Formats: sequence, structure tokens, C-alpha cells
Amino acid sequence: MWGLRGGGGNFGIATALEFDLHPVGPMVLGGPVFWSFADVPKVLRFLRDFAPEAPDELGITISLMAAPPMPFLPSEQYGKPVLGLVLVWAGDPDAGERALAPLRRLGSPLADVVRLVPYVALQSMLDGGAPHGRHYYWKSHRFAGLSDEIAEVFIERLGAMTSPFAQINGWAMGGAVSRVSAGATAVGEREVGFDISFAVGRPGADRDPDRHREWSRDGWAALRSHSVGLYANFVSDEGAAGVEAAYGPRLARLTGLKDRYDPTNLFRLNANIRPSAEGTS
Repeated sequence: MWGLRGGGGNFGIATALEFDLHPVGPMVLGGPVFWSFADVPKVLRFLRDFAPEAPDELGITISLMAAPPMPFLPSEQYGKPVLGLVLVWAGDPDAGERALAPLRRLGSPLADVVRLVPYVALQSMLDGGAPHGRHYYWKSHRFAGLSDEIAEVFIERLGAMTSPFAQINGWAMGGAVSRVSAGATAVGEREVGFDISFAVGRPGADRDPDRHREWSRDGWAALRSHSVGLYANFVSDEGAAGVEAAYGPRLARLTGLKDRYDPTNLFRLNANIRPSAEGTS
């Protein structure tokens, strides 16, 4: 069971799943808040202190992007760089209003659409942002915090986007998951921090993919020294180096399991943990 909790696709195929669910909603307090490019430094500085201490009930999704043509945003902002946070409070709404108030008062938000909403609607709200037929590329890091140096790269990349579908996005991580022992499962970094991707989409008709990939790669490379790991689901084209970053000190134990249960590497179309016989090159 240890290896399946993080390295599952390397050891088999799930033919049935049983979920142990926690009650949420049906109504939750949540939705997006957007700020203009001018407010990005202020919001990132606030977020690096606010998110690590946030209550377990709060989830924060981060997106630095070109403003989408949504009716709740001023039309003159469409296509311009903005920062959006999608907030979800899975607890008492009144307590959520109080907890979120300092964040929602920050700077001069372009839009604040946080409200009581069905959880299932909020959970699917971002689906339309990744339609079929578009090409995608990403590079990701896990950061322990949002230092000034990291924020400066975010701001530079936000201003240099090559596609209207480029984003610097991710999640503030922490809460209950960070209080599980680091060695309890094969999942990598669990500490409080931020999982961030430089993700870019381009229409299928765009025949110049290299410039979009370079936008992502340049941001990723600039922050490599700040990285404390990589979530395995976000491994891109890093190969064995990405797998090592994702599993860190757990990789040796996972390789031992691979040697025992899949020595021929049948399950290899994944963030592949190679058996010892294949080496690491």
C-alpha cells in the first residue's frame, strides 16, 4: 500500500475504486477575486504570509494570466495581465467571510465574485479553460514560500506571455495533508508551500510552438534553485530528473518495489520509476 500512495501507476492499473468521502456543502463560500497587474506584487507578498497560516477550511488556487473575457471583469481589462485567486471555504460561511476579509480588501480588486455557490458548480468552474483541441505545455516546481525573487520572476513572465492561454498557476498547499508524516506514503513533498506551474496553451493552428515552450522553460529555469521538489502529476519532459525531483529520498524504496513487482517495466507510460536493471540514464 505504501508505494501505491504516490507511485500507483508504476505498479498496476486500477480496475475498481472505493471512495471514502468527507461531507462538503452542498453550498460553500467561494469564487474568484482578480487584481490588476499593478497590484500583483502586493498580493503575492500578502499571500506568502497569509496562506501558510490559513485555516484548514480554506483552499487557494493561484493564476497569473491574461484577463479572460468574463462579464464580471471590466471590458478594458480583457487580455491584460492580471492575478486571480479562486477561493473555497468549506466550513461555516460566516467564519469564512471573516477569514477572507483581509485578503479581499487588499489593493483594488477588479472583481470579487466570492459568494455562496453549490460546491459542484465551483469544482467544475475552471473546466472551460482547458478545452480539447488546444496544445499544452508546462514546467512545474514546488516552493517552500513565495520569496521576493520568486515573485519577481512571476511578474516578469506574466509581462512576457507569448499566448493568451499562458498561465502561472498552482495551489497554496498545507492544512491536514502537511501534518502527515513525510515517510508515511510515497507522495513527495507534503510541507506547507506552493505548487506552481508555468503552463501555456496554444491553438492547434499555431505552428510556432517553440516560443511558447521557451516562455515556460525560461520561467522554470530561473527558479530552479528555489525548488524543493515536484509533484509527480506535474512531471513534464524532465525524464528521470523529474521523477527524482518528485520522489526524492523515497525513490530508492520505490525502485526496490519496482524490481519486485514490475522488473520488466510493463507500467512505463507514466512518471516512470525504472527498475534497477534499466538504470537511470
